[in-house]
Amino acid sequence: MQSVLTETTKQWPSVYFRVNIPEHYRQYFEKRCKQIIVEPWNIGEAEPISEADLTNCEVIFTLGFIDDLSILTQAPNVKWVQSLSVGVDALINTYTQDNDLIITNTKGCTSVPIAEHTMAMILAFSKRLPELRINQQRQLWQKEPVGDLLNAHVCIVGYGQIGYEIAKRCKAFGMKVSGCRRRPTDQSDSFTDLIVGMDRVDEVIQEADYIVLALPATPETDDFLNSERISQLKEGAVIINVGRGNAIVESDLVDALNDGQISGAALDVFQVEPLPATHPFWHMDQVIISPHQAYLSQQNIDRIMALFKENIIRYQSGQPLLNQVDKLKGY
Repeated sequence: MQSVLTETTKQWPSVYFRVNIPEHYRQYFEKRCKQIIVEPWNIGEAEPISEADLTNCEVIFTLGFIDDLSILTQAPNVKWVQSLSVGVDALINTYTQDNDLIITNTKGCTSVPIAEHTMAMILAFSKRLPELRINQQRQLWQKEPVGDLLNAHVCIVGYGQIGYEIAKRCKAFGMKVSGCRRRPTDQSDSFTDLIVGMDRVDEVIQEADYIVLALPATPETDDFLNSERISQLKEGAVIINVGRGNAIVESDLVDALNDGQISGAALDVFQVEPLPATHPFWHMDQVIISPHQAYLSQQNIDRIMALFKENIIRYQSGQPLLNQVDKLKGY
């Protein structure tokens, strides 16, 4: 990202990093900020107890899906929290909603790898890669019936920046692309054939060969894909979830996979993570499991740091920050 603002010589605010950042970025911020404190909180570990003096910190850079900001009792002057993740579930609570604290996320920084992961999953099912892999393990020389993506219909539920990148790639394969989102436009963009509101989602997904869920985690998206909705889908449809695990009633999806209503599912997110060892998904040949890693890319940190630098410059000059989270909506 190229900054649209001029970087001034004025010293940047003190920043408390609760995530690891590469050494060259650490040095970059040390030269420009009044102070930086780096105390990484690794996923799966207990929240670290900070012994640093956080009194003068104005900015916290943290993981938004695990940090509930209880650390603010030690950092009373924080005005802005930058989440390393797009998800900010833990950051949204009564305290943060009731004050002027600004929360920003990294929306858009991981859209490309998520879209590429989604495309890989669509191709895997179209070309029967799960079956071919099983045949290889069994040393079975057997052709599998494969299909084309040309004219196949993909419906992207939760059509935002990630959905846009997915649509761009699907359209390159000649697919019919529809999108569903809360605020639809009157016409499609250059990569979709149709964009509708969530009030028409059932109408659109019934015709889809591939249903991609890219929904945020909100009360409105809880149990979106349940037995009632699954029963309306085209027989043999494929489900791909790169949004949040709350969107699928997993037991209902297991049943639909077992009876053949759904021919396959590529799941990157789950109701409980890590996925419990006893979960049926582990043993289902028609399910591709990835450990919540669709967003991963070596290029992500550069995109995220570019966004953060842009926002610090905006913060210094009193300009609106990019990717501000609506604390009432949760995204």
